[in-house]
Amino acid sequence: MPLINTHEVVDRHNRPAVQSRVRLRTFFVNDGEYQDPLFVSSVHIFARSQNLTPATVLDSDGLVASGITHQAEMVFGPSGDARVTNEDQFTPDGYSQQVNGIPGDGNFCENVSGIYHLGRGEFACVLDGVLGPALSGIDGNGNAIGNTADIATRYIDVWTVQIGEASKWKTFINEFVLFDDTSITLTEPALLRTKNTLFNRRVTLGSKTDLKIGTQITVENQNIDESIRNIFKESAITSGTVEIQKVNEDPNLPGRVTVVDSHNINITGDNTIVYTFDTSGALRQGDLYDGLPMPQGDVDAFRDSIGNRRGTYALRVSYQLLHEKIVSEFMYFIVQ
Repeated sequence: MPLINTHEVVDRHNRPAVQSRVRLRTFFVNDGEYQDPLFVSSVHIFARSQNLTPATVLDSDGLVASGITHQAEMVFGPSGDARVTNEDQFTPDGYSQQVNGIPGDGNFCENVSGIYHLGRGEFACVLDGVLGPALSGIDGNGNAIGNTADIATRYIDVWTVQIGEASKWKTFINEFVLFDDTSITLTEPALLRTKNTLFNRRVTLGSKTDLKIGTQITVENQNIDESIRNIFKESAITSGTVEIQKVNEDPNLPGRVTVVDSHNINITGDNTIVYTFDTSGALRQGDLYDGLPMPQGDVDAFRDSIGNRRGTYALRVSYQLLHEKIVSEFMYFIVQ
């Protein structure tokens, strides 16, 4: 599962339970690319049943109305001055308050809550108040807001940001759902069958491409209810790895050379695994260390063994599904 500050979290689209640590990720896109806003001011959580239109939470200026903040289920704020930079206040390890702690241990989230900068244009906050001491934040009026998002229902998260120096403050509204039916019982072992499909067939050398691997999960038990079957179709996979090998036809080179062996993947709500394949980096020195630099000796050996960067590549994924570790068959694509 993905981690923030060493704690496992569940993404909003992975059917999070009420008692889960829920990672509310948001990706900001500007002019067709992921881009950081200049400032991130706050994230307000409201129950969607009471706020079916933006007008119920926003003032005439398009921002969260000061008179409505007391109805927020939770308010997240940045741990620094809200300016998005490469400095510590927005990096995951720069936020000193852990997502769960106890009073007095230095990790208790009291009157402060975190907005994490996970990557270019990628931000997240973690909703976990029902797991232990309740998170609390401070609204724009200086009032403490304790987390009360503790029932299974729909919510909205309202992000208040400033895109650039000359931009006005604006809000972006997303949705998520907390569930209370993620725990199930079976009267017989689940018989699961999986099939993985690589959607990409060709990749251009020098490109940075999202490789997408679909996962079809079939429940073969005849006695399992359809409602339980549907649960396995949504968010049954929460973590995994991707391995990519170069297939060499030159008899003077190794038949296969591993160029990627990485946990750095994303998984969508329909169990599609996404890996961003940076051919300009991985095919020069490999990506065997999840983005960390290779020792120089390994780099030299890698360059001697991979041969021509263009050619056939084999990809496979592995992931946990209940008690099974699934390792897919190799799927092939061309780097041209």
